[in-house]
Amino acid sequence: MPRLSSLRLITALLGLLLSACATPPSLTLMSTPVIYQGAAIDPFAHLTDDERIPDVALFYATNRQPEAGHYGNGVSNQLHLGQSVVRLGDPQSQWPQLRSASLSATRSHELPLNLVQTKEASSVALAPVVQSPLSKTTQAYVDAINLELEKARDKEIIIYVHGAKVDFANANELTGELVHFAGRDFVGLAFSWPSHQNIFSYLLGIDVQRARQSSQALCQLIELLARHTAAERINLVAYSAGGRVASLALQRIAERHPGLSREQLQARYRLGAMIFAAADVPEELFEERLPAISQLTEQVMITVSDQDDALNYARHLMPGGPRIGTTQAEGKLRQFAQQQSLENIMFLDVSSRHQVSGVTIAGHHYWYRHPWVSSDVILLMRTNLAPAQRALTMGDHPAIWFMQPDYPEAVRSATRKVLRGQW
Repeated sequence: MPRLSSLRLITALLGLLLSACATPPSLTLMSTPVIYQGAAIDPFAHLTDDERIPDVALFYATNRQPEAGHYGNGVSNQLHLGQSVVRLGDPQSQWPQLRSASLSATRSHELPLNLVQTKEASSVALAPVVQSPLSKTTQAYVDAINLELEKARDKEIIIYVHGAKVDFANANELTGELVHFAGRDFVGLAFSWPSHQNIFSYLLGIDVQRARQSSQALCQLIELLARHTAAERINLVAYSAGGRVASLALQRIAERHPGLSREQLQARYRLGAMIFAAADVPEELFEERLPAISQLTEQVMITVSDQDDALNYARHLMPGGPRIGTTQAEGKLRQFAQQQSLENIMFLDVSSRHQVSGVTIAGHHYWYRHPWVSSDVILLMRTNLAPAQRALTMGDHPAIWFMQPDYPEAVRSATRKVLRGQW
């Protein structure tokens, strides 16, 4: 791809700076994934009457500094653990309206997402090794997770790691809608690191450094969950700058166990899917971390696009070269994975062959805003199926996959076949 012109770079930089202090837009319920359209599957059929409510209960972990009943932008030297509740819809929303909006291709109005409750259960000092035995409050936290796992049909945990320019509430709200659209049947956990609510802090490297520092907190959280919960799998979704946090955390975990084989590492940590969604990680930096990530996890999916302006600007305005979420990095990273025999790495190229499909998947939020991509993310998290079983089409290389023009019909058919109508 040719380099951006100087005028375009200046225009982009001015736009970013003008928005630097703006409040990030409030989240609304993401578009209905195509797997639910056309009654291919009812993700809520198994829920009891008590579970059919607009509120979603979650767990959280954060190294943000507590401030007056919430968590601000300060950096804490502790990992704060707790539970939260996210409401999908306005205060008057009822389950029938939410269910209808969650299964329909179109909606009469947007449904807001709001963090309505936060309760800290415990805090632990950040340290390379998880304290043992656990404190009473930390034990109570993992006991609560285990209780939810016992009730869940899908006895797995999904950790969501947010990107830059968002606050604690955003991390919980997006985790809440992921849990909702996955049938509310696994344990959702929002990991919130202390990013500022402006892009200026990221461009200057302040939040880049915070992302690096926060990898220790995420590493400690994964250790805690692996050692003290009954989760059959622990899955992660890392978005944008969250890819920096998650990739370094997994590298650090692997480095602690140089004598363990891949099978031993996976048995110890039970990491299932690791999804890097529109990830803002320099390709060369990611190469250093990828072997460890591959060793620890069952599947690694990296979504890539040539129409993600945020990552394209990051390449030119910040150090590091092409980001792993762009097609500019795809070829080199794929070649590296092949040379290292990392066979569980796949790339979902959402912009590939869009001229043929007639569907444009663009922007930086496509992984949860576009109903095609969100379908695949949710299907992977819920089932751990291989790409072909998720109705994806192989590209010119076995590691590269894309979506055909008939993807909506194909994924509904695959879902009906594998899941027989419900999760």
